[in-house]
Amino acid sequence: MAGDRSGHILGRRFVPPVSLFLVLTAIGLGVNGSRLGLDLAGGRLLPVGSLSEVWSTYLAGWHQTGGGTASAAPASLAILGVAGAIFTPLGGPHALVAVLLIGDAPLAGLSAYAATRRLPATRWARAAVAAAYALLPAATASVAQGRLDVVAVHIVLPLVISGIAGLLARTGAGWLPASSICAVGVAVLGAFSPLAQGLALLGLVAGFVVLPPGKSLLKRIASVVIVVVLPLVLLLPWPTVLAGQPALFLHGLSGPAPAPPAADLVGLDPAGAGAWPIGVAVLVAAIFALAARPRALMSPGLGVLVLGACGLAVVLLVPVSPLQGGAPSVGFTGVPLLVISAGLLWIILTAFQRGTSVAVLPKLAAVGAVVVLLALGTGAVLAGRGGPLRSGGDQLAQAQADELARAGRSVLVVGSGDLPTRQAGGRLPEYGDDQLALTANTPDRLTGWQSALLQPSSGATRAALSAATASGALFVVLPPDADPGPIVTLAPDLAVAVQPTTGGRPVLRLLAPSGQVVLVPPGIAKQAVTSSAPSSWSGVTPVDAALPDVRVRVSEGIAGRLLVLSAEQEAGWQATVDGRPEPIVPAWGHQVAVALPEASSEVSIEHPSTVRDVLLLVQVAAVLFAAMTSVPTRLR
Repeated sequence: MAGDRSGHILGRRFVPPVSLFLVLTAIGLGVNGSRLGLDLAGGRLLPVGSLSEVWSTYLAGWHQTGGGTASAAPASLAILGVAGAIFTPLGGPHALVAVLLIGDAPLAGLSAYAATRRLPATRWARAAVAAAYALLPAATASVAQGRLDVVAVHIVLPLVISGIAGLLARTGAGWLPASSICAVGVAVLGAFSPLAQGLALLGLVAGFVVLPPGKSLLKRIASVVIVVVLPLVLLLPWPTVLAGQPALFLHGLSGPAPAPPAADLVGLDPAGAGAWPIGVAVLVAAIFALAARPRALMSPGLGVLVLGACGLAVVLLVPVSPLQGGAPSVGFTGVPLLVISAGLLWIILTAFQRGTSVAVLPKLAAVGAVVVLLALGTGAVLAGRGGPLRSGGDQLAQAQADELARAGRSVLVVGSGDLPTRQAGGRLPEYGDDQLALTANTPDRLTGWQSALLQPSSGATRAALSAATASGALFVVLPPDADPGPIVTLAPDLAVAVQPTTGGRPVLRLLAPSGQVVLVPPGIAKQAVTSSAPSSWSGVTPVDAALPDVRVRVSEGIAGRLLVLSAEQEAGWQATVDGRPEPIVPAWGHQVAVALPEASSEVSIEHPSTVRDVLLLVQVAAVLFAAMTSVPTRLR
């Protein structure tokens, strides 16, 4: 009898989360029925590479993106690389991303349910609030628009809020494991959204200052220091990029967005495809909860609400230039709206805890919960199906992909609308490329090439094709509705139309001789230091060498020759000729080049990444520290 009783109690305990997961999974499959697959892309999500590509991009000290940059890759690639290894049988990181996007609602629902386990509320009340959090308009819009960073925040945010609240409320014997686990959660949050990490740390510090010190002041101080410092070290060397790129903080990893109307903000909708401003139902429910049962226990929820409002104000009131170029713009409001929504739902759950006077109106509370959930669910199902996110990314024809891999050259993908023009080495652009900090003039140059190719004119179009070839491009991918005919007519000696991509986008192959490294004769070398694009390719010879470390032997020749790399000139490049340091010469206004002597000589050009390698070692040490201290003492 005792066994039957305990089994019955255990079954009742797991009914709410199981029911929550099944219902949200059904809704998620219904919303994403047109995009089911393990290779999602579109909108703000570039195709995700294989496990080896993700790790090679993250560990590389120099990237052949945007003409070349030594910027550190985003820390989100490391997380996708670690967690994506589990999904190797299904395809690796891109399968993981598909699971996160399609399964966002059930995963976020379970996360919210687990985060409220310490609150004195019934399991069904927690399940209802978790379901409301899972179906927020900011989340459905982020999925539809391919904003992986906001989706990751949606899933992780409740656990981080719960962890920070736990550290501030009590510091017992297990303070060190709790602090390390919380720090890891903040690091995951920051890898996808630096803004979310900043708001979390601001809330932690504010709570530490406001709450009474208690008996364990030193432990509380140590906990705060660990949660503030350890995530920054775990994310190295990514924070070194964030320090000089405010766009990554305010726009997030998925880029800017138009400012939403006030009506959408009131409805907790960041605007754009994938959502309706139906979140107003959550706002009304929170106002009712505050009016019906104002109590001091609502203070944490109000604090989270204020944090989200501060984040929303910063995002909307501080426009900055996007990382990929363009006019100053505001950021996507998805992350601040998720924080605001979490605060509102915390207030609602606090009002309907066990033992409150509102419990005399259980039927009214139940009806209100049903209305809110129906509104959110209806909005998610009807609006969430839209958006540019789709299964199956665009690819070059196999023959072109093979030639590109052999040559080691790049692809210029011409943007249109709000999508920027991108240049990627050896492949089409992939996830992580848009988060690399390009050299200062690269966005404007790519935008100029885009204008010259979308509005063909003899001089500008020929100059753009020549400049793209000099920068190492082999193929040019035009927008789907573009006509390559006028470009080929204006420059038949520079480009020819070839087989389109699998998605139907026109493709041009550039014909002039080029490569990762070329030897430029004296006549063209004079032009290279005074002009932005070659007018002639006579005598230009590709050199068998690969970037970024070039070591070649050149034969004797006429003075005035240049060895030109298809790499952007930035700090850090070093060159030697026969062991003697030589200055870097700018070619075509932005590329790395070295003047060659008349005699035969050994030339070495490299971009050392010693500092980055040291930061990676520090990161590995931080990972080991977090792994060791996250295990409770009794288990260790």
